[in-house]
Amino acid sequence: MIEYPKRILLATDGTEDSARAARLAAALAAKCGAELHVAHVWRPGASETVTAAATRPPLPGEPPGYAERQARKVLGAEVRRVEEEGARVAQAHLRPGQPAQTLVALAAQIGADLLVVGSGRPRAVRRAAAPRRPLLGKVADEVVRSAGCPVLVAHREALEGAGGGREA
Repeated sequence: MIEYPKRILLATDGTEDSARAARLAAALAAKCGAELHVAHVWRPGASETVTAAATRPPLPGEPPGYAERQARKVLGAEVRRVEEEGARVAQAHLRPGQPAQTLVALAAQIGADLLVVGSGRPRAVRRAAAPRRPLLGKVADEVVRSAGCPVLVAHREALEGAGGGREA
């Protein structure tokens, strides 16, 4: 017998890739009757979302706490987006730290049965079948390798091919 997830953790970073993952997680949570948690991980001292290629120190004159305030805005927007998709968010989690490690730890802490992440795969990976490069984005790859629960990676190409990438 198939056991459906009872608690889903959606990792989000405010990008279109994570928006696609959010639509998928919302639909899955609604169909399974699962509790949906939404998480955003931010790096203290960085003013960009966690998926930025490189974080930077605060700009001169940037007010203290700016990165955390921006992270709260990203998380709030993603929670609203998920709720607009018809899912109810059980809890929103804002955590500082390294994205993959923090998400894996949070999934274990809340007892997630499924962790959902988005991945658009870097363009260079799509062009060259390099055997040593991960086929996922860096965070998604690390999460898949270290999570203690199943991980659903919402690839851009797969969702677009299935009609999931179309905007309403």
